[in-house]
Amino acid sequence: MIIPATLHLLPVKNSQMKKFPVSYAIGVICLFLMGAGFSPAPRHGAGMGGHSSIQLGAYYFDGWSRPSSGHLTPRLRDSFPDRKPKWGWVTSTPEIVKDQIDLAADAGLSFFSFCWYYPDYDHQHFREDPLNHALSLYLKSPNKSRLKFNLMVANHAGQEIGPDDWAAVTDEWVRLFKDAGYVQVNGKPLLSFFNVPSLIHLFGSADAVRQALDALRNKARVAGLAGVTVAVCVSPTPEAVVQAKTCGFDMVTGYNYPTLGFKDRKIEHDVDSLNNIGPTIWNRFNNAALPYIPVATLNWDPRPWATTTNWYSKSVRYTGYSSRSVYHAVQTLKDWISQHPNATSKEHIALLYAWNEYGEGSWLTPTENDTLHLLDGIKKAVSEN
Repeated sequence: MIIPATLHLLPVKNSQMKKFPVSYAIGVICLFLMGAGFSPAPRHGAGMGGHSSIQLGAYYFDGWSRPSSGHLTPRLRDSFPDRKPKWGWVTSTPEIVKDQIDLAADAGLSFFSFCWYYPDYDHQHFREDPLNHALSLYLKSPNKSRLKFNLMVANHAGQEIGPDDWAAVTDEWVRLFKDAGYVQVNGKPLLSFFNVPSLIHLFGSADAVRQALDALRNKARVAGLAGVTVAVCVSPTPEAVVQAKTCGFDMVTGYNYPTLGFKDRKIEHDVDSLNNIGPTIWNRFNNAALPYIPVATLNWDPRPWATTTNWYSKSVRYTGYSSRSVYHAVQTLKDWISQHPNATSKEHIALLYAWNEYGEGSWLTPTENDTLHLLDGIKKAVSEN
């Protein structure tokens, strides 16, 4: 998965390319300017003690299900050994997924938000697609009750969903919603989408998207559920939130905000500048037309996926990623939710980018020669008052 921005075309599975709305790029520019001279607000943390203070999830990207994965580039394998998971680069096996569940739960995470795919190249076998393999293994894992899950539908280029697909994908989603471990918001399963403009383009209008989402909710009710809480990733602008509301979404959120923490033209910056800008982004949603699920971008360095046709080699990147910076990111999330309880869900859900985005430099899993102990940062933050 990658940062949404129209001007950025990025490599994904089977040489498909991802393209995203201009509104996000505009939001990035605005927040970049706002970031100059920004200093974080003092920490409060009142009423946010213990594991029950927030429901903290992490995005899970399954680009690591086989050695031939296009995401496992030679540069990632050969030049970034510090990112290599302790199990090796292939992490989608029953035992490894079981181990990941235990590690996440022991650290204080509440759920994985699985990036879910409906590939253009094979609609018939989407359950078996390598990008959905870890989800299948999670569902069969004997310890899955330790960690909840939800879906983030990655409906970007190469994985788009339109009217002809709606019956099939909603049948699958409702099937998964009925799992006892599925994350609930307002008593209903939480489903997120990556992209609003793609849905509007394929369905033909915002009203048609609203009708499709209503049909999903009705299908869930027929299946014995209370409905569906539907969220979508948007840029941090009022216009993007209003568009999401017009389309019938219940909440807004994000996937990552990696280019917002730098203040000049330098390529390399300390990761604290990324962490410190978080509240500025989240505050843009404080009085928004819809509730917001805040997302902390833990790190960003996409050089392993750089090619001659994308912008990754010139992207801003961060240094100093550590358990301390992870602690700072999670504690800042807790503080913001404590200070803005009416801006988000009553369940106090928050998200981290990411559990295993090795190609883009954001991960939490222990590595082969683990010196960072990243999960210690989560454990410390979620357990503190």
